[in-house]
Amino acid sequence: MSETTRNILYILGGLGLFLYGMELMSDSLKRSAGNKMRSIIEKTTNTPIKAIIMGVLLTVIMQSSSATTVLVIGLVTAGLMTLKQSVGVIFGANIGTTVTSIIIGLPIADYALLMIFVSVVMLFFFKRKIIRNIGSVILGLGLIFFGLEVMSDGLKSVVNNPYVQDLFMLFSDTSNRAFWLFGVTFGTLFTAFIQSSSASIGIIQKLYHMNATTGIATFSLIGALPLILGANIGTTITSVMASINGSIESRRLSAIHIMFNVLGTVIFLILLWPYYHVVSWVESTFLTQYSMATLAFAHILMNVVTTVILFFFMDKLIDLSSWLIKEKKRSDELEVIFNESLLQETPSLALYYVKKGINKMGSIARDYFFLTRQYSFENSSESLNRAEKYEHTLDDYDKRLHDYMINLVRKNELSFKDSNRLSRDLDTIRDFERIGDHLTNLIGFFKNRYEENQVLSEGGIEDLRHYYKVLEEMFDMTMASFVYNDVKKAKLAIEYETVTDKLEEKFRLNYVERLKNGELNFTSKTNYVEILSNMERIGDHLKNIAENIINPSRVSRLDDEEVTFK
Repeated sequence: MSETTRNILYILGGLGLFLYGMELMSDSLKRSAGNKMRSIIEKTTNTPIKAIIMGVLLTVIMQSSSATTVLVIGLVTAGLMTLKQSVGVIFGANIGTTVTSIIIGLPIADYALLMIFVSVVMLFFFKRKIIRNIGSVILGLGLIFFGLEVMSDGLKSVVNNPYVQDLFMLFSDTSNRAFWLFGVTFGTLFTAFIQSSSASIGIIQKLYHMNATTGIATFSLIGALPLILGANIGTTITSVMASINGSIESRRLSAIHIMFNVLGTVIFLILLWPYYHVVSWVESTFLTQYSMATLAFAHILMNVVTTVILFFFMDKLIDLSSWLIKEKKRSDELEVIFNESLLQETPSLALYYVKKGINKMGSIARDYFFLTRQYSFENSSESLNRAEKYEHTLDDYDKRLHDYMINLVRKNELSFKDSNRLSRDLDTIRDFERIGDHLTNLIGFFKNRYEENQVLSEGGIEDLRHYYKVLEEMFDMTMASFVYNDVKKAKLAIEYETVTDKLEEKFRLNYVERLKNGELNFTSKTNYVEILSNMERIGDHLKNIAENIINPSRVSRLDDEEVTFK
């Protein structure tokens, strides 16, 4: 193997270890924090200052401003946070992400292999979840430093290449008035490619430090600063990707994130020389030349000052984002609700997305119910067309919500509480879909009656109107209990089910009496009994949903059943 090939493999392998270490540390810290982050964020972001502090703390916990951004965009999309609340968190995330550069700047790289050994012991010989999570954090940290060292070994020879040194000269050649443009552009593109400002700034720190440790000339401090500014722009690619299929508010938040980082970069490019002199003074006074901590300080200074300045223009940024991104109608509401990135990052939040989808599914089933009642007393081809669309929509919601939840189970170890919620929601999805099936049956039954000119008797019309009215009240009570998790309303809905059972029996006897009295003629197409039976089954499924509110871990009494007409 040639030396050039070996060096390239060292660089790529070191970069791979570094990025994997970053990801592992971030994921492990998120698991250690648990699934309470969502509720904590909601309660502690009611003022801009609190939101900024929460953004700092959350990013320190997760060691990723990108992860914080994705989480906040998810909360905004789900309607659990306002845009103003989320802007403060994003501001804070930009400060919190500087902690990674501080960690990388610490003189602990010599202990990387020891950290890896200790972490492996914790992972292999301990079963407690908290110890294993801490072990994963230490392993990720060890891989970060080890990856930087491996990458450094490969870079030592590469940076000696005249062409590479000419490239570094572009970043530091102040005789060229546009030298800063090369640094900002490279920093932006490189960070957008690896989707981590923490990672790209860590690499910049290591390259800068090589001036002192190897005697190899890379870029000077004035050349490094534009690279850091560019990295702050490049990291916004993650929020853009997370918001593409999100709500209008989430896309506006992504726009504000971009504006924050771009404006911060512009401010510090205008003040580049004062910025340089301040950082240089800190380095010469408190640090050593070419210290990685120097660039960590530069990163902190840039984000803190930008946050302080733009804090007073927060409302203006929100107004500008609303002007730039206008409200548009969406053709598929599930695309707004679902966010695949949350399946592993925040399973509790993913369940809130599911709840929002089920709420919509229940609303569709209720609309289908009203359409069916209308068609029961008035023949209309338009109603038939709408009924078909409702049926397909409910089937689509059933499949996609079900698949999303199964993916959630496969990709996460859910808490007991979340497992119960997921089990309840799976049952509820099934119940709404079955209600849709019974409504489709009713549409089919009445379609047959209209085709055969089977007119309802006055008594039959009166009974059905009464039955529909009771089911409507039960539907409203059940939906309210599910949407607001209201146990009291759920108990009232269950009481209605007893009424629907008695009405089905009473109206069946009324029908037999009308036959005996000759009020109507019995034909092969008479299906009044089947109509009553399907209405009673709708009540059963509404009862199931209500019972799941009272006891989420119960076993439903309705298993797979045959549907008589579809």
